[in-house]
Amino acid sequence: MSLRQLSAFVVFVVCLVLCSVQPGLSAVDKIIVPSNNRIPEVSHDAAGGPETCTCSSEDVGKLTPLQKLQVELNTYDLPTEIDELEEWLKDPANQKPIVTLTSAQKQKIQKNFGETFKSKVEMEDSLKISEEADVDNKAPTSIKPGSSRKKRDSGARVCPAVESYEALVLAIDSNNRLVQVVQIPEEDAEQWFLQESCQHASSPVTVATCANTDRLVNAYIIHLATGNMQYGNIKVHSCVGYV
Repeated sequence: MSLRQLSAFVVFVVCLVLCSVQPGLSAVDKIIVPSNNRIPEVSHDAAGGPETCTCSSEDVGKLTPLQKLQVELNTYDLPTEIDELEEWLKDPANQKPIVTLTSAQKQKIQKNFGETFKSKVEMEDSLKISEEADVDNKAPTSIKPGSSRKKRDSGARVCPAVESYEALVLAIDSNNRLVQVVQIPEEDAEQWFLQESCQHASSPVTVATCANTDRLVNAYIIHLATGNMQYGNIKVHSCVGYV
């Protein structure tokens, strides 16, 4: 173990002890140590020493130094190539938080950005309302007098897809960087995203090729590389048709 790795481990232990005895803090909450016991390097200040330990943050838009260290511990052995990272994210077992938010951070996020989050029941109810509205707005199929040609159903999709709504925890942003999507499931406050997978390789309604791709959607996220919490675009699965 190098001197810098040893210093990182010492900072980690000291911060964990300090935060565990501070009243009002949710043990910032269970830092995960890799099973192989390798300790990654942490960012250092200009003098070459490790960052100062802090257990709280007044800025809801920033991770604390302790949380940044948690990110280091939980990401240093993840895939670095984008293709490998995308494959890694497809495994549901890997959809778990890298950094744990404090209770204070969660409360501020809900207070300031509460409209971004929904419970599973609220999400399902909003889908039902949307589906009912679609049915009501569809024009009925009609046949003009003296004609046998039916009006084409405008609701037919060129490339039908299997759809699911998921509360993603980890995702890739528009710059191909790993980010954590802020989710607060213990408070029934989550962000839900439509995921699509093509049902067919070619369109059943016209001459077109169907392909799985990505689209960008807005989400409240944690930039793991910078420690910033803000709105940004993430990639979700989509199905498109090409003529």
